[in-house]
Amino acid sequence: MLYGKSTKIDEESSIEGYFCSKKKVLFLYSYNIYDTNTLAMLDKHEDTLFEKGFLHYFSNLRDTSTRHLLFLFLVSHICVVTNASSSFDLNYIQLFKTLDSVRAKLQGSIAEVLKTVPGLPKDWLTLGRLCSPRVLFYFEQRPPVLDENLKSLQHLMEDQIYRLLRKCRVITNVCTNSLFAIPSNQEFVFFKPRQQDRFTFLLELLNDTFEIGNECPSDFREFLSQHITLAQTEGFSDNVGRHVGPSIFVLPPARVWFDAAFKLFDFFTNSPANGSKGFQLLRSILDVEGQFSEARCLKVLPLALAAYQENLPSHYSSQYHENKKTQAKALLSSHGRGPAVQKFLGRLDTECDRFWRNGRRMCEFPSIIGNPCIQPVHKLHAEENSDSKLPVLPHMSGVRYVSACSCGRRQANREDPYDVEYANYGFYRLIEEECCGRLRHVTFPIFKPSSDHFEPANLKGASKSMHFARDVEKLITGTEDLSLGPDENEFPALSVDHLSQVAADDHEESQTSLGKGETTEAIDEDNIMEIAGTHELPAVSTKDFSTTEYLPCMLHVNSPSGILPRYSSWSLVCLGSSSLYSHNAGLSDQPGFLAGSGFLLPWDIPVRLQHNESNGLDGRRAHNLGYSGKGKRVKQGQHEFTVKIFIGVEYECPRGHRFMSSSPGRILKATGAGLVKDSAQLITQNDVPLYLPCPCPYNRGGKALIAQLMRLHVVTPKAAVHVTIDPKVRPAPPPCPEFVTGFTEPIQLSPSSYWILRFPYVYEDENQIYTHPKENARAAQHGYLLKGTCGVMEFANE
Repeated sequence: MLYGKSTKIDEESSIEGYFCSKKKVLFLYSYNIYDTNTLAMLDKHEDTLFEKGFLHYFSNLRDTSTRHLLFLFLVSHICVVTNASSSFDLNYIQLFKTLDSVRAKLQGSIAEVLKTVPGLPKDWLTLGRLCSPRVLFYFEQRPPVLDENLKSLQHLMEDQIYRLLRKCRVITNVCTNSLFAIPSNQEFVFFKPRQQDRFTFLLELLNDTFEIGNECPSDFREFLSQHITLAQTEGFSDNVGRHVGPSIFVLPPARVWFDAAFKLFDFFTNSPANGSKGFQLLRSILDVEGQFSEARCLKVLPLALAAYQENLPSHYSSQYHENKKTQAKALLSSHGRGPAVQKFLGRLDTECDRFWRNGRRMCEFPSIIGNPCIQPVHKLHAEENSDSKLPVLPHMSGVRYVSACSCGRRQANREDPYDVEYANYGFYRLIEEECCGRLRHVTFPIFKPSSDHFEPANLKGASKSMHFARDVEKLITGTEDLSLGPDENEFPALSVDHLSQVAADDHEESQTSLGKGETTEAIDEDNIMEIAGTHELPAVSTKDFSTTEYLPCMLHVNSPSGILPRYSSWSLVCLGSSSLYSHNAGLSDQPGFLAGSGFLLPWDIPVRLQHNESNGLDGRRAHNLGYSGKGKRVKQGQHEFTVKIFIGVEYECPRGHRFMSSSPGRILKATGAGLVKDSAQLITQNDVPLYLPCPCPYNRGGKALIAQLMRLHVVTPKAAVHVTIDPKVRPAPPPCPEFVTGFTEPIQLSPSSYWILRFPYVYEDENQIYTHPKENARAAQHGYLLKGTCGVMEFANE
């Protein structure tokens, strides 16, 4: 039977028991760290030793083993102490003194445990143990002497051990006051007669018969049997002196002994090291290295805390906090010693965290771009019920970008946005008061409440219907389409209540100058655009939209029908007449453009006008186009001419650098004389990347900033045709939706005018916010302005 923590014989500290029913003797054997064989087995715990350190692990094992030894001295009548050699191990003296000191401190706690044992003898409860156990010393190696001299050597060893124990006050005249006693008139030292392994020795010792054979009279069984017989008959009385009282010796029933032993063993095993004074004393005596380590680390801890608190700002981020903690821990680790270093590193970590959380934390709430808020921890609104001591402050990352207004004529610093409304609407509304507020703006469809009580729409159950596409399909039924190039139906001939036209009567010469220096190209019969007569289609009424619920995100093709956003993230502004742009000078009033990139691309569109005789149109219609001399009649009822439009897709980086694109993914670079050799054909007929690496000349670290498509410049011709725009933006790879302006039909731009469409700064749907990509290498493949944005349709005959 095994009595201890585990059922494995090779546990570091355990107690194995064997009961001889014939002799009514219970043998207990302690496997502990004081045993050399057990100590040699620690190599199997290499991972634990490496993680916690040998001193920390060994001190815990020694504490447990010493508790088990003290338990054996409390529940045993006879204790056999083994020595691995033929000489007495002096380390036992310190161990015996430690056990006696701890036993005295634990006397009260042991008595409380024994009170719970029913039928316990009173003397056991008073003394706290069965008796003062008799200790016998067994030496595993025989000294190099002759057999006839072995007995005398044994007596000499007994005298030596007795004098040592008396000198060190381990034993006294009154055995009740000592940890144990040694017999005064019996042998208590035994030398092993011959060499044999420990297993054979234990088998002989625990023989069921326990018979004494015809062996050498110095056999250990005979040596032990005399003490056992005395204990079972008379008991021990090992007091020395004239005026000493009788010794207490208790021989309880087996049931009572087992009940008391189990409770005492549980007390010694499960009590924490810092629980009672006795166990604290045991820890301090055994773990000398640990005491030194704690004293050393306790001295270094204030220095590490001071290193953490040195030159700290009023509030700082978690990353800065972790960096300072790392420096403080490095100081503690370099000056601390022993197993307590890990414990004090934990205390240092806790103290630093407490210091940081006590009014020095930074908010660190990420902006839309991902920059953390540098304000101290705060709340946004006074009515929040989080912590009344927190100040009410707005989020602010401290990062500023340079952005142009909607018309592009004025640049200003913008705060790092924390909400989509400020990013797409608030900033431009503030800056346009000093710049483009007086220009003509197009009003995009937005939410108009009917009362003061309105709320955002619940989009969880909204159907993802393609209502914009379906509405367009219904509106274009019965009309004829426009085509440009080989892709038929690329620009649908739709009309809305077109915008108020800018007067262009005095700009004929300016319009002619737009094409000055350009060679007239031969008209390809296959690429001629035919414009047929069109009629006005009814616009969508505002009554079709909700006046009590608004869309909490931007409009896209999958948005639920009948709901509009509270504000428009788009802007369409007319700068004025088309004469404002000179193709030779470029964009002279637009700041921030990189050298050679401030030019628009010409878009020459061969157009064939088809006269509808049923509408009463005649040949004079072509003359009224204002292109007499350039056009030519090819068939009856048709007139061919070239429409020149100037288009530019503008990119803007966070530092305010702006540039145009000559083709999808390429930056426009004009010659030194301002000559632009590219055409807008590739821009209008392909998807245009929403993001491009910016060729900033001041990039730090070689990492290019990402520029975003922010504006579409369109200079319309003075002709009886409308240039239309119908932008659709997909800012991220699928399944990202396509974002739209909210108009169900393409927007008609007035002729002979300079228009600028500003795109949103960020894009938001019901699930997330889409910003620029993190990797510059794949920026051009991240999002696109889809093809079909620009188109041409005939001027409505009013």
